[in-house]
Amino acid sequence: MAPTWASLQEQFFERFGQEPDSIWQSPGRINLIGDHTDYQGGLALPIAVPYSTWVLGRMRADQTIRVYSDYGQEEIHIQIPSMRSLAQNRPLRGLAGFVMAAWDLLRCEQGMDLLIVSTLPVATGLSSSASLSLGLLATMAEIMGQSVPQEQMIALARMIENEYLGVNSGILDPLAIAKGRANSALLVDALLQDARPVPFDYAQNGMSLWIIDTQTPRTLAASEYDKRVWETQEASRMLGVANLRDANGQSIERLADPVLRARARHVIRENQRVEWTVEAAQDGDWDRVKSLFWASHQSLSQDFMVSTAVLDQTVEWLQEMGIGARLTGAGFGGSVVALAYLGQGEDITRRLTQAYCEKGWHSPIFLEVRSPAEGLHKLTYERTQ
Repeated sequence: MAPTWASLQEQFFERFGQEPDSIWQSPGRINLIGDHTDYQGGLALPIAVPYSTWVLGRMRADQTIRVYSDYGQEEIHIQIPSMRSLAQNRPLRGLAGFVMAAWDLLRCEQGMDLLIVSTLPVATGLSSSASLSLGLLATMAEIMGQSVPQEQMIALARMIENEYLGVNSGILDPLAIAKGRANSALLVDALLQDARPVPFDYAQNGMSLWIIDTQTPRTLAASEYDKRVWETQEASRMLGVANLRDANGQSIERLADPVLRARARHVIRENQRVEWTVEAAQDGDWDRVKSLFWASHQSLSQDFMVSTAVLDQTVEWLQEMGIGARLTGAGFGGSVVALAYLGQGEDITRRLTQAYCEKGWHSPIFLEVRSPAEGLHKLTYERTQ
């Protein structure tokens, strides 16, 4: 259950003895369709989800930064005189790394108290890192009296992961979180590094979205992700295009290497599926959306080869129930996103829990998203009443 404005205020006061000057809510995000297209200038269709990171902050009069996170009950004290040198010792790690990176990028000079409260599961494909980065940046900027435009905030969040934490992530996560709209999806154009809201109000049609964390570790995700980036770059180079978005289905047949041909085929067709999904949602054709989910998963599994036996089997079971489903995110473990009617939630949890048990797998975790959430925003008393 999401914390209220009053409960957040109370937690901050209990921890630091004063009320916060700033509270920001930074949601997670899930990609509905359009994975492994962003680094080739492609399209994606994410939504912000209600599972969020809340960051509360207050200026201090001294040179100390105190941070408390309810995730793991982690408490950190950092002295500002040592901050600059520590922030250059990259790659940074853990919660302290996020705080030091945001502090360094914003060129802060003053101490502060920060409280981090989260309902966002870590390592489930919901972009918890980008959520934390944006929440910290927004809160720290406000209590320092800085006005940071949204586009700059997105760029800074990406810099935290790329330059400070050493994570080779794209712009999709911070873009989706910062620009998320309630009851809408975002049509992300990676080439333009922009996004526009499009209708995706499945709740009005008696449907709900489920995120199913398969509880399988993404052990190969980093190395294989880099390999897929190289393979698509090599395919675009051989086709003589700036990125695979400029290629077409006929041109990829010129690729002699069957692996590069398969990788390119996924990117080109996935871009088409994103556009078709937007059209189908606008028309209220949710059966077509389900079919596009299944086709996307098949492509990610067969052409891009980023699925696993657990992910494939989970999608197959859901498809047998008439539920649109696909792996989401980088793959090699992680989560499945599923579009179902409201009355199917109990059947989903019961059937998959039993099936996982029979296979000897860890029980999956189920998160329901009744409707797309609002993106990064300041929390005020009036907003929550």
